[in-house]
Amino acid sequence: MRSKFLIVIFALVLAACAPQQQAFRATVAPTRIGSGAPLYTETPTSTPTPSLSPTATFTETPLYTPTPTATPTITPTPGLMTLTPVSAAGAPPAISVVQAALSPTEGWTCGDFPCADDVEGFMRRIQVPPGFILEHVGRFPGQPMQITYGADGRLYATLLMNGTRNGAVYAMDESGNTEFYAGDFVSPVGLAFQPGTDVLYVSSRVMPMQGGALWRVYSDGRVPELVIGDLPCCFQMIDNQPNGITFGQDGYLYMGVGSVTDHGEPSAEVAQRQPYADILPYEASILRIQPHTGEIQVYAEGIRNGYDVTFDTTGVGYATDNGLLTGQGDRLVQIVSGGAHFGFPYWRARECEACPPTPANLDIQPDFVRFPNYTLPRGLVAYTATQFPSNYFDTLFVALWNGRDGAQRVVNIDPREPNVSFQGYVPTPFITGLIRPVDVVIAPDGSLVVADFIYGHVWRVRYQQ
Repeated sequence: MRSKFLIVIFALVLAACAPQQQAFRATVAPTRIGSGAPLYTETPTSTPTPSLSPTATFTETPLYTPTPTATPTITPTPGLMTLTPVSAAGAPPAISVVQAALSPTEGWTCGDFPCADDVEGFMRRIQVPPGFILEHVGRFPGQPMQITYGADGRLYATLLMNGTRNGAVYAMDESGNTEFYAGDFVSPVGLAFQPGTDVLYVSSRVMPMQGGALWRVYSDGRVPELVIGDLPCCFQMIDNQPNGITFGQDGYLYMGVGSVTDHGEPSAEVAQRQPYADILPYEASILRIQPHTGEIQVYAEGIRNGYDVTFDTTGVGYATDNGLLTGQGDRLVQIVSGGAHFGFPYWRARECEACPPTPANLDIQPDFVRFPNYTLPRGLVAYTATQFPSNYFDTLFVALWNGRDGAQRVVNIDPREPNVSFQGYVPTPFITGLIRPVDVVIAPDGSLVVADFIYGHVWRVRYQQ
């Protein structure tokens, strides 16, 4: 047995010393123990190396195969069309300002007013100052909230339809014919064309009691595009939301946004931890919006229910504001530069005992014009055309909406008057005998156009030279 073992050892030594000329070689004849596997298997060999173990050769394989991707093309934000200020050159000579007469409030075909289709009756009832003439433009098939002219010369309006808070945009041509333009919107109010384009912007709500919205409407019939959908809204079903809009000379869009409370009163949940409601971002303010990107800046704040905005040719801004449910606060504010605070909800000085106290470090700007309580100033426009006499240039026309003494009319305000900001100042009645004047704009020919909310009538006033 021992001799067999020595023979095996000797054979192994000889094998190890033999020249290696084959690619593969068995180091020993397979030896089996019973039915087990071989003790050795073929071992790959090549040029002898001093290593006792074979060295594996690896080919580098990338973890992934790069796939060429297109470089994204960055589309620059389109530039804004700025407005070139106009002058009063070419306007008729100045005249003495005379107010419009008042009409009888009784004896009309439908009681206090003519019936809806009694245009002749309205033409007799509605009064304008001497030297001006009144014309009937047409009638919208709904209740207008705001009006504006497009580059095509047509008059566009946001309408509430069928006695509901849902509505649409309609267009009226010079002959008074109307047609649907865009919708359906929840409580639409403001509308304005971006200068130099046919792109229309509309303010509304996303839902009846939630979400203030700004929409972009294209002329090709596409579905309106939501620009902003989370603006503060809504104190009531019929008020305090994103309101009137206009474009400034800088090409930015300006919007009035109402408060979500009457005077800062807290909800039941908030009242458990603090006596007054917090003012939300962008609430009770005039906003400056980049129309292409939706970027928002607060242009003025402390305005309870800013309903409309306008700018004169010098860039001075004005906004109408609707007061508290108790009446006080109907006013016109003047915004010379951005960032001013106009006091809401800190109105204890307006006999609002339930309003929060004024912070000691708050610099509150005064009212420009105070209107009588409950007059509800709505639309306004700075007259920047030359169809009227030159002394009307850069004056303001304001629609006082409510049915009370001193309202239901369009008034004229000259900001250059020295007593305009005195509490006893009375604006000059310019158009009287209306039912609910809601907005006033300048027509392409320089005449003044006013929309009445109740029957949807549109009236034009021009100067008769």
